[in-house]
Amino acid sequence: MTELGSNAESDVGIAAQYFGSVGSSDRVAMNISENLYLAITLGQQYRDLDFAIPMTLTYVTIFITGVFGNVMTCLVLIRNPTMQTATNYYLFSLAISDLTLLLLGLPNELSQFWRQYPWTLGLALCKLRAYVSEMSSYVSVLTIVAFSMERYLAICHPLHLHAMSGLKRPLRFILAAWLVGIICAIPFGVYMKINYLDYPPGSRNPLLESAVCAMLFLPDFPIYQLSCAIFFLVPMIVILVLYTAMGLQIRKTTRSTLGQNVDGVVHGEVRQIQSRRGVIRMLSAVVITFFLCWAPFHAQRVLYVYGVAENWKFYDKMKEQIFVTSGILYYFSATVNPILYNVMSAKYRTAFKELLCCCFGRANQSNRTITLNTYSLRQCNSSGSTQLTQLGSSKHPSSVRCTIHGTKKSSQMNSEKSGLPPSKGLDSAENGTNEPLLNSGSTVEENRNGRPPLQPSDSTASSNL
Repeated sequence: MTELGSNAESDVGIAAQYFGSVGSSDRVAMNISENLYLAITLGQQYRDLDFAIPMTLTYVTIFITGVFGNVMTCLVLIRNPTMQTATNYYLFSLAISDLTLLLLGLPNELSQFWRQYPWTLGLALCKLRAYVSEMSSYVSVLTIVAFSMERYLAICHPLHLHAMSGLKRPLRFILAAWLVGIICAIPFGVYMKINYLDYPPGSRNPLLESAVCAMLFLPDFPIYQLSCAIFFLVPMIVILVLYTAMGLQIRKTTRSTLGQNVDGVVHGEVRQIQSRRGVIRMLSAVVITFFLCWAPFHAQRVLYVYGVAENWKFYDKMKEQIFVTSGILYYFSATVNPILYNVMSAKYRTAFKELLCCCFGRANQSNRTITLNTYSLRQCNSSGSTQLTQLGSSKHPSSVRCTIHGTKKSSQMNSEKSGLPPSKGLDSAENGTNEPLLNSGSTVEENRNGRPPLQPSDSTASSNL
């Protein structure tokens, strides 16, 4: 929210236009007190508590959840090599840009809910705030366009994508997105300045208590209109075309696959289609959320440009509601992505939980197998159900599934009842042979790769996040 920092800023713009058209003698006649002049022109300096407190709670919630969620997203993607894919590189870049927006933009706007003016942080921070906020928003939309193009090539032109495969491609696209965002946001840093009202009106004596950081006098070129068109309307149209093409291609592939008769081929392709659908659903949710959160912000910009210039009555009545709504959605867009990842990606959800357990120093025992530090079988289920159990030492674990069909007494087995020495039974499990580890009353399903089978949450993961 760089160009309309508060309701006071649009009032300053109206006042500046008004006093610019008043004659010098009339200005001198405006002999009113300084405080009254500020109140008439800029509105009240301190907001009412019934407005400031709810807005503060809302923004603090957005800030905490956004910073926590995006930091956790970065850590999850860094700590899990299997999740370091091209798509996740884009999501990592998106998390960084969202963090930048939250850390450098939201605290300042939060302070304006309590005191609207004067601006006391200096010209450098005034320009930096506008520049960084604009730059991070540009990077976000360009990143979304980039990973949408990535998925389009993977689904609609896989051979072309294979020819330029590797992680260097997404890294180059991400670097290009940041460079474009850094360059294109420069005008906002240049034209943003601290504005003062004259007191007495027309005296050319700036009233320090009226300082407002805003772009009240627009440059000669349509800066807001170009920003809205290049970094919102055009990207949304491109993304809409890409996802429509991807949906049609997946639908075509599904029909073709279901028409085949080779079960093995069909099963493999169906799983691939399901995986693609999972990724598309998640990325589509990111795109739709981005559009819903940013549409009010750009609508506010257009209304500000034309509403003030044309003196639209409805804008003067609605500017407070527009500012509040667009501001909340503007920063919520930097918070919602980690929530979407947790809701729509089982793989991310599992990695997120594991990272939380690691950070807080406790293990999630309910989602883990029973680990044995000695060569023994500690626990099996005696009711006929299947129990996942891990055998072996801490360095060489081996997994089995054991189902005990006997009584509770028959489930209490050791190496003597099995007829095998412990070392022989362990070797059977580690080497993947069919030699039984248990007596004739039990059934063993051994994992061939020597690792525990996937948990239900892992097996249902359809996306590559």
